[in-house]
Amino acid sequence: MNNWNQQIKPNTWLEACVQLNQQQQAYCLATVLAEVGSVPRANGAKMVISETEQFDTLGGGQLEFEVIKHARQQLTKSQSHSQIERFSLAADLAQCCGGAVQVLFEYFLVEQASVVIYGAGHVSHSLCQILSQLPLHVTVVDNRQEWLDSIAKLGVNTLYQQQPELSVSQLKANSHVLILTQDHGIDFAVSLAALERSDLAMVGVIGSATKAQRFRYRLKEQLSDPSLSEKLVCPLGLPQIKGKLPMQVAVSISGQLLEKLQQLTTSTAEQSEQHKKQLWQASNQLRQQLEMGESHD
Repeated sequence: MNNWNQQIKPNTWLEACVQLNQQQQAYCLATVLAEVGSVPRANGAKMVISETEQFDTLGGGQLEFEVIKHARQQLTKSQSHSQIERFSLAADLAQCCGGAVQVLFEYFLVEQASVVIYGAGHVSHSLCQILSQLPLHVTVVDNRQEWLDSIAKLGVNTLYQQQPELSVSQLKANSHVLILTQDHGIDFAVSLAALERSDLAMVGVIGSATKAQRFRYRLKEQLSDPSLSEKLVCPLGLPQIKGKLPMQVAVSISGQLLEKLQQLTTSTAEQSEQHKKQLWQASNQLRQQLEMGESHD
């Protein structure tokens, strides 16, 4: 449930960022990077735009209207990224100020990583006991409603699907798929559908080394690109964690999942840092162009 209306509305862009992060709502932070001539707000002015709200101001008027419009169009793409846009108040926005500004748009998606577990058996139940305590969006898919009802009591999302593999096409990109069903046939069908998508962060199947070998052989025969079979994680779980009890297996799987999530976080952070360097280089170039081009507006 969204408790936005029950909280005090933020007065500043910084308070808005804190509140939106807490509520896990996507938002854009818009900052005036450079300005030439007469403009509503000077360098460093900021405002925050979510899908339905805006906080603080860049001075109002047509400039702010266009900034909000642009930010919300980008928010629908569900991608964390940054970009710089130039606005000429006279030529583009018909504002009497006559100046021009560069605005940095930084998009923050605070959605939790998506974990989809196929199978609502004993291992899945133990796994959900662990994952439900972490900042993850967990969904369990099964064709047995009574088993799903037990999982739902843990506060985890559930989905009944008579043919579980049919739900794979509806998964969000970059989801982590853990396949733990009671039927090897379902395990294979879900694995095939998941690997065929090629845009999922992880596709793992519980089982032995023998099962892994058989699955990879069959997957190579049936996948449109046989090399996709190499992305299958099987056996699932950290090999150094021993034991066959449901909770022991769940600890092993959750450890492997958290390791994978950490690798992705590190990789994303490195890419983000490189992007920031490129962005600021582009900003300096655009600032020079802005100062040179303003005399022609």
